[in-house]
Amino acid sequence: MRTSRKNVPAAVSGYILALLFLIFLAAPLQVRYGMAGLAATELGLLALALLGTAVFRAPFRQVFNLHRPAWRGVFGALLLWMGTYILVMLVSMVTLLLFPQQMTTVSTAITDLFAQVPFPVRFFIVAVMPAVCEESLFRGYLLYHMQPMPLWGRALLCGALFGAFHLDPVRFLPTAILGVAISWAALRSGNLVYPMLIHLFNNGLSALATQIPTDAMTVEAAQTAMTPATLGAYVFLAAASPWLIWAGGNLLRPKGEPVPDRARPAMTCLVCSAVCIVLGWLLMQLG
Repeated sequence: MRTSRKNVPAAVSGYILALLFLIFLAAPLQVRYGMAGLAATELGLLALALLGTAVFRAPFRQVFNLHRPAWRGVFGALLLWMGTYILVMLVSMVTLLLFPQQMTTVSTAITDLFAQVPFPVRFFIVAVMPAVCEESLFRGYLLYHMQPMPLWGRALLCGALFGAFHLDPVRFLPTAILGVAISWAALRSGNLVYPMLIHLFNNGLSALATQIPTDAMTVEAAQTAMTPATLGAYVFLAAASPWLIWAGGNLLRPKGEPVPDRARPAMTCLVCSAVCIVLGWLLMQLG
């Protein structure tokens, strides 16, 4: 993959421009037009990715590296998302415990926004459009221009930028964790389709969840629901995350690539799982 000294200014300027667009144009559009404004935001992000690639004369086929997905890779993307989603849920529960007011306010605002349109339209705007538009910007344009950083460095930085881009402190860490996993999927596979699928899985589940009738959660209800036993159950469940993430990453590896040593990652997964099981059991005893 070709690199260029233009990569750093291209990445920095592209991200800053996207932030300015989000704050000064997209946010007012969303406040005024609701879901239609959200759809316009996604189209604007896609336009910025395409425009930045053209301005800096980057190769479109390498920036937006799209190939027909293999079933092996699709299953790997699903496993990687499942492992990451468990961690995201765990972090979200801890955040709810620490910042119940902020979390319930954000949750209510998102639910009210999504309820403005019928479910098919909601699913398209919430799941399909971000999977294409946001991934084109972050795992396409930005990730390409982060060269020649190491792969894990690019994944971590792109994930952190993705979390910060949502402009919500209480959602930063869960979103950043998801962003790191999606970035790793892009780097591991070399195919932008798989990050798009993971984003679609994640946001699609959020859209489906809005179909379940629930009463608005109050701060008091959130605090009551979050007991040590509840948190312990999530920690216990997180024991599966390392194995799912590892398996998913292996399946996303391009066919024919040499298989790396498995002893070290297997030992890492084993230690992480053991810690989650012990800690989760202890927390459940307290509840």
